[in-house]
Amino acid sequence: MMESEFINLGFKKHFFCKGLRSISGEFSEKNRCGIYILNFENGEYYVGLAVDVVRRYAQHKKTYSDISFVSFKETARSKLAETEKETIHALEDLDKKLRNINIVSIVIGETDLDLVVPPEQQTEWLLSSEPISEAKVERFNFPELRQKYSSRFIRLQQHEHYDVIAELIFLYTAYLIPFPKSTEYSFWSVSCLPSPNQPFARFNISWQETMVLFEDTPEFEQDNQIAPIKFIYLSIWLCKSILEQHHEYSELEKLFSSFYADDNIHATGKKNQKRIIIELNDFYEFVELDGIAEAIKTFNLRLMRKGGCQWKRYHCFDLADVALTAPSLFEI
Repeated sequence: MMESEFINLGFKKHFFCKGLRSISGEFSEKNRCGIYILNFENGEYYVGLAVDVVRRYAQHKKTYSDISFVSFKETARSKLAETEKETIHALEDLDKKLRNINIVSIVIGETDLDLVVPPEQQTEWLLSSEPISEAKVERFNFPELRQKYSSRFIRLQQHEHYDVIAELIFLYTAYLIPFPKSTEYSFWSVSCLPSPNQPFARFNISWQETMVLFEDTPEFEQDNQIAPIKFIYLSIWLCKSILEQHHEYSELEKLFSSFYADDNIHATGKKNQKRIIIELNDFYEFVELDGIAEAIKTFNLRLMRKGGCQWKRYHCFDLADVALTAPSLFEI
């Protein structure tokens, strides 16, 4: 029986197809353009668009042998791309597991990351509150690239709050990036003073930024005068659904005066992401709240499972040394 959620999304055509080589008998020549959902035997789904769904199904049969049902919604050709994305987001909101890699928030099935870190170890890391030991992992080094950004790193070291910056960069990497030594450069990168307005550091996973560390000067009233005071802030992206399972935004705004949340969404992370901006000292308390570390770790792992880092040409190996080595100024 067709799931009622799909009917509500406009998928009124639904039929059993397990073992069928062709679905031509289900369609006339004139009603084949639209959005389809492949229903797999294990409860997973695939959303796609097609000008001719009969031909597209035949192509999928060469890849998937476990298609059991097809759901279909006739759609105007000009609306295909838009409706496909809307459908994917709707199914994600319904917690359906999707096999689409490039469009969905959650990637299932084999990925490039699995060749470096077995899936069971990824799960172990996600459930652990402590960093995973990588003592025997030999880091990748690229001397020419290291040299390219060494002058920027020296400038960063001269900042009056460098020790505080270094501590945060280490802790973010050690606790919130999956297997950071094994995945460095290939799956994540960190840039140093990366743009004209000079954030201290920017972390990227796959195609998108995941944490930006920067300085800002909000104005405060002191002795009847407006005085600018410098603070260090983070922009950090995390899994929206996990955050909202544990907390109300109004609650977090009351707990942390610097807390700000918005829908600054990057294409790679898709709909299930939220950007948080928070002052550094507040962040240390924020990340200890229920579900926050889980939301950050889950989002970072999902991005890594989408593919390699596309910003590695900006990777600052000197700053990565800091990220991967506990600073002597504090104890872990």
